Amino acid sequence: MKLALVYPPFFAKGFNENLPTVDDEFGLFPHIGFGWVARGARAAGWDVRLWDAPATKMPLERVVSEVQDWSPDLVGFSAHACQTIRDMLSWARTFKAHTGLPALVGGYEAKAYPDEVLSHRCFDFLCGGEAHTFLPEFLPAFERGRDYDKVPDLVYRAGGGLKKTFAGPHQSFRDYPTPDRSIFPNDRYYSHISQRRKFTIGMSEVGCPYPCSFCCMRLSGYDARTAEQIVTEMEECIALGIREIDWFDPLMLHDRERALDIAREVKRRKLDIIWSCRSRVDSLSFHKSSREPDTELIETLAEGGCRRIYFGIESGDDQVLKNMMKGQTTTDSLTRTLKCVDEAGIMSLGFFIVGAPGDTRESVERTVRYSLQVPITYAQYQIAIIKPHTELEKRHIVEETGFDYWREYVKGNVDEYLLPTPWTEMSRDDLEQLAREAYFRFYARPGYAIRMLRRIESTEELVRYARVGFQLLLRPLRPKNAKSIVTRGARATATFVEAALTLLNPGARHPVFKEGGGLRAALRLAYDELSTTAPRPQLTKEIAEKLRARIEATREPVESPRPIHDRYVTVFEEMRAAENGETTPRVRKRLAVVGGRGRAGDGAA
Repeated sequence: MKLALVYPPFFAKGFNENLPTVDDEFGLFPHIGFGWVARGARAAGWDVRLWDAPATKMPLERVVSEVQDWSPDLVGFSAHACQTIRDMLSWARTFKAHTGLPALVGGYEAKAYPDEVLSHRCFDFLCGGEAHTFLPEFLPAFERGRDYDKVPDLVYRAGGGLKKTFAGPHQSFRDYPTPDRSIFPNDRYYSHISQRRKFTIGMSEVGCPYPCSFCCMRLSGYDARTAEQIVTEMEECIALGIREIDWFDPLMLHDRERALDIAREVKRRKLDIIWSCRSRVDSLSFHKSSREPDTELIETLAEGGCRRIYFGIESGDDQVLKNMMKGQTTTDSLTRTLKCVDEAGIMSLGFFIVGAPGDTRESVERTVRYSLQVPITYAQYQIAIIKPHTELEKRHIVEETGFDYWREYVKGNVDEYLLPTPWTEMSRDDLEQLAREAYFRFYARPGYAIRMLRRIESTEELVRYARVGFQLLLRPLRPKNAKSIVTRGARATATFVEAALTLLNPGARHPVFKEGGGLRAALRLAYDELSTTAPRPQLTKEIAEKLRARIEATREPVESPRPIHDRYVTVFEEMRAAENGETTPRVRKRLAVVGGRGRAGDGAA
């Protein structure tokens, strides 16, 4: 039996937090959830093959043809984010229309919105659990064509409707197997600042105990794999020729002793691999009552192969940080910690948010100036948006507009809108302009350029930096009022040149590939820019009321939708909590823990 996994390209949206060029060029990463899918399928005796279209730049028609030639029994897709689900759906519908193959869907949003995802008839089954435990139970039932009601964490079509089975037992993240990376084209992946060929990503822990209002993982517990498991996973990567790994979990350095053990074990085994991770700055100082940098931890990380740390600094304004419930301030101790990291030879990337709750032009300017002052190697400027499963979504969309935008977007009932940002008077246009200016102020400094040239390890790395900078300069920002034909003509010309240059990029994330690739596609993008005279519409309370009325008038009688949570919670986790007879406060506490764990495998397919 064969399982074909299909990973379509996804493209920048108007409501995304990054500038379009940053979305396109932040990196080309494996969808690591498919690694756990491969483990689960092979445990059931199935063969697995992955078609990673953005990495291989393979068009839809060719992927469909190759999948048909391979003759799989089942095809799998991943609904891993609300923002990318429409791109995935267009491919899934084409597959169903051309192949008729039964389709399984899983992923982060499939577990949160099972009814909405399965409202799309291109899917037959949905995994609401973790792939490595779900597939060994589901695939034998699929082979028999029966007994689906005995498979935990499954949603499937039955009797003209949808049937949910039951919640399977919770498994600690440290009991997960390592993802099977042999299915990935590992030589094609990179991040915008990676330095070695054969690059991959990993997850060392799940969940986050901090309450940041802009994040879906807020107050979601903490569950980590052991240092021994992590270093053994690095050895598995080396066996596949991989020489660089970026750990994508948000708080890899949260547990000081585990972080020390990882670095010491990498050094003890003399592994030829470099790695990067994400962390709060205070994870490298808060273990000391004096708030001084934890020099032992920092130096041990450097000796153990840690090359880069991505820090969520967010803002240079203490009141804005307080509004975000970040739990840190722009103190001298933060700067000293970053300086200590730099002196140890570890490069730092600072994440900054433009347009956060309470932001003004003055506070954004303080943030940009702060980013220029602190000793960091890279900076990324993101725009504050209302993400799914966050407190901001619950407070500023559902409660203020009475409309669950992301749920309806997943279901296909609404189009792409700019989401409201009532916490700032700046428009999306203002925020995009400020973000792009911040990038050039940071990266165009002569002293910075000289330091970076000294650190570059390959011609490929140098070309990547130059290409991204040129594309950021050329690509017009959106939304934009452009009524003048001269203005629109200039924007169209820049669009064509930037899109044509993008055809040489290694990945297929730019919209020129959505249009089919080639110069004709670049011309179509330029024509669209020439025809654009107004910004993308924003979701206002008035528009939300009209959308809700239209949807309610055409909605079929169905089970009432699940209540929205201010953090990520899956339907089967709710079922498990209810079966245990937990009262509301206890349910919320339990869900805060298991909800974060649920993200680890990113679902089934």
